[in-house]
Amino acid sequence: MPTNDAATAIQNFLRSMQGNQALQDPQAQAQASPQQEVFTTLPDLLPSTTTIPVIESADEGMVDNLLRQLPSELMLLAQEVDDISSVDPTSETAQAAIEALSLDQKKEILRKVLRSPQFHQSLSSLTHAIRDGGLPSISDALGVPVENGGYLKKGGAVPLGGGDAVEAFLNGVKLSVEKDKEKSEKEDGEGKMDTD
Repeated sequence: MPTNDAATAIQNFLRSMQGNQALQDPQAQAQASPQQEVFTTLPDLLPSTTTIPVIESADEGMVDNLLRQLPSELMLLAQEVDDISSVDPTSETAQAAIEALSLDQKKEILRKVLRSPQFHQSLSSLTHAIRDGGLPSISDALGVPVENGGYLKKGGAVPLGGGDAVEAFLNGVKLSVEKDKEKSEKEDGEGKMDTD
């Protein structure tokens, strides 16, 4: 029976080191503290299997809008510019090289970005930052309107965290997209009235 004694000794040691009630009685631990709502992550919401079909069906306007969010050096690389460091990415030459890309080339750039490990790592990092109390500053920097500015209470000092923060961020993104869509539709409607 020495192995049972060793196992018991290890468990007792772990309990004393961690002070974790779950090791002693998992049911008591579950009752003692309510678990926070588990909410999805950005990488789970934006896998390549979801984002690539959006790019495939996108029109040129949407593709161009997405490309404007990326460093212009990516487009210069696609145009096989010999010495990217010698080209100012904001110059007319760089812009002409970008405009010379075909729609298929532009979509291929976006597909590569969406499949890249860097993109998925960035989504994970953003999720962690939001969950760890960064929602107020992140939503402010990105211009995403979130309830109470990302704090537990309006004007409060304690930021939302965990799954609640991710959910609030996603709701803010959804609200922002809906407002932009309404604004665009309103502008299109006014433009049509002006031409009548």
